[in-house]
Amino acid sequence: MGQQGNNRQHTPQSGTSDNVGNTGNAVNAVANRFDHPRVSAKKHVAAGIPAVLHAMAHAVPNRGLLPLITINKHKGIDCPGCAWPEPEQNDLNIVEFCENGAKAVAEETTRARATRDFWAKYSVTELREKTDHWLGKRGRITEPMLYDRSSGDDHYRPVSWDKAMSIIAEQLHHTTPEEAVFYTSGRASNEAAYVFQLLARRFGSNNLPDCGNMCHESTGVALSSTLGLGKGSVTINDFHTTDLLISVGQNPGTNHPRSLTAFTRCKHNGGKIIAINPMPEAGLLNFREPQDPTMVLGHTNKLADRYLQVRLDGDRALFQAINKRLVERDAIDKEFIAEYTTGFDALKEHLLSLDDASLQHFSGISAAEIDAVVDEIVAAKSVLITWTLGVTQHENAVATIQEMVNTLLLTGNIGKPGAGTGPLRGHSNVQGNRTVGIWEKMPDHFLRALESRFGFPVPSEHGFDTVAALQAMRAGKTKFFISLGGNLVRVASDTGVVENAMASNKLTVHLSTKPNGSHAWPGEKSLILPVRARTDVDMQKSGPQKITVEDSVGKVHASEGHRTANKDLDLRSEVDIICSIGRETFGDDFWQPMIDDYAVIRDHIEATIDGFDFYNERIEIPGGFYLPNGPRERRFTTDDGRAHLTVNETAGIELAPGEFMMNTVRSHDQYNSTIYGLNDRYRGIHDGRRVVFVNQKDLDDIGLADGDIVDLVAEYQGETRRAPSFRVIAYDHARGCVSTYFPEANQLIALDHTAKGSNTPVSKSTIIRLEPTGKRAEDMPAFARAEK
Repeated sequence: MGQQGNNRQHTPQSGTSDNVGNTGNAVNAVANRFDHPRVSAKKHVAAGIPAVLHAMAHAVPNRGLLPLITINKHKGIDCPGCAWPEPEQNDLNIVEFCENGAKAVAEETTRARATRDFWAKYSVTELREKTDHWLGKRGRITEPMLYDRSSGDDHYRPVSWDKAMSIIAEQLHHTTPEEAVFYTSGRASNEAAYVFQLLARRFGSNNLPDCGNMCHESTGVALSSTLGLGKGSVTINDFHTTDLLISVGQNPGTNHPRSLTAFTRCKHNGGKIIAINPMPEAGLLNFREPQDPTMVLGHTNKLADRYLQVRLDGDRALFQAINKRLVERDAIDKEFIAEYTTGFDALKEHLLSLDDASLQHFSGISAAEIDAVVDEIVAAKSVLITWTLGVTQHENAVATIQEMVNTLLLTGNIGKPGAGTGPLRGHSNVQGNRTVGIWEKMPDHFLRALESRFGFPVPSEHGFDTVAALQAMRAGKTKFFISLGGNLVRVASDTGVVENAMASNKLTVHLSTKPNGSHAWPGEKSLILPVRARTDVDMQKSGPQKITVEDSVGKVHASEGHRTANKDLDLRSEVDIICSIGRETFGDDFWQPMIDDYAVIRDHIEATIDGFDFYNERIEIPGGFYLPNGPRERRFTTDDGRAHLTVNETAGIELAPGEFMMNTVRSHDQYNSTIYGLNDRYRGIHDGRRVVFVNQKDLDDIGLADGDIVDLVAEYQGETRRAPSFRVIAYDHARGCVSTYFPEANQLIALDHTAKGSNTPVSKSTIIRLEPTGKRAEDMPAFARAEK
């Protein structure tokens, strides 16, 4: 099997007594060598001049300044970062990007190049010893690369596009639909995602997992079952005009900084904000608007009027306590409940049966704080609840979101200005991907529309979601894996298991812009196909092409790259690559018109998906257009046409002495698996990532101190998982809970430990313990602070 086959033994398989498989034993040791963070005081204000300076430090050296001028504007590019919606065209700022948006663009416009010399220098075995931060800084991939384990060569080597396409087609001809996995990242455009699902379904497979399975799947399940639509119901103007904005499980200063401008607008319009989170985040508390001239004088916008330090997995208990108080006070909208909802009597009976002391225990919130929140809700004419992964990645996440929906339904806060559900998506088009067919269980009417439009049989059986796909790989039941963007090995839970599972495939294919950790775990053969990025001009037979995306509030708009600086690289667009695979595999001319002109793809979308009427015409409208949204208009497409009040589980997590619930979060210099730098300045962390934030009183209870080095240890169904050498940080954190960064702690989250109803990995409340190593931060070797 050559060098790679032997190296795979370094990472234990799931089921061993000591699974340390985040990136294998070797890379843990290497990562620790370069990871000795410095700690300073945390920040209490987000953005301002420092954010501008940090943004420019990334953009200017990497030729990213010009694309940023028109980013998120008509005829410019849509930011490749988060899915925060743009304001109306007459309400745009001078610039419409944030610090992390600048970093995302700089990653695309970088001068660095991962040429064939890079791949010749570093074997696959050596790539496994590199962090994703180091890999990403190697720059844009310049040409297609092939790895072939059978050759005995442990390197990727250049390959022609024609040869790459024939390798893929040949493997698909020897693969059954059940053995193929088609994975999608949330950055893919509507056009690329649509042809990708066409490729999978033409092949006969609904195995279409995506990154959405791992983040907001719980949102989709909860909202679909209660309101009839798995998307939020609000617009950006609702954020501006709501009387009360309740932010749950969010760190907007890092994950979607442009939302802070909208939150500030809410405050200026007289609205109030309640922040609910285990850690106080700078972006939830205070904000300096970079485009406000008064910021140079130190002017700060106070955001949260009230901060509730909820316990991990405690949001459900908190909202049940709120809803119980609303019912007890009779502070509910009886007319709305009677006309639009079902299930009130059962919910009322359940809520009144709950024990107040238990709800306070599991939420970590006192009776006085709960009453104060209820007072705010009752006084408000409109209430908007917004949330992110801090809510969706718990075992009972679906029930938690349903309980938040109960709050809105009990008070009539659905389908009126300033009110409703506001889940904020991560990747810039993860919501659009799902709309155009990237889902393992699309409804039957969509599948039949494809059959009618294209004339080939479309399978009806549900396929694999992300966890199920990885479980199938682990069991040796897949042969072919293709990834439309993304870095699945690093974003998935149980990383060591996933590494070995990925390497068990016959062929893995990655459509990528830069090297990443998934490339270090190839199948028997592996192709890396370099794609044009969103900032690159996409010239096809009919001329320069536009693509489209859908933001967090269901608005579709165009994005058009203009940069020609990468024309010397042998890149193709995602649409070109996917359709070329289809042409090579099926041997027909069905695919070529879609390569030549993406308007053809949009015509297909219009013909098969509701809401895309006059698609090509409407993307020319500045700002784009909204897709239909029933809950926004108090139309609920549930089975009975009514919104559903639900009775949800009440049990919380009880911890044994020495146990903690672990929350995995991003650093400020990070977007999903992309690590821009090794700093998290808002939390006061510099030059490292292997840290664990713990309440000082919890440290006192277990005899640890700030600066101690510990191993993080988790047990699940008899298996022990260990992440070594994390520096303890004493921090203002909810008791009984700790936080650390992903992907460094992903190895502790068992692949089989998922949320009920959504199968999302439990990345926010895995039970761990802190095992002291006897070392202190100051005792660690003084190696270089960054990989060279």
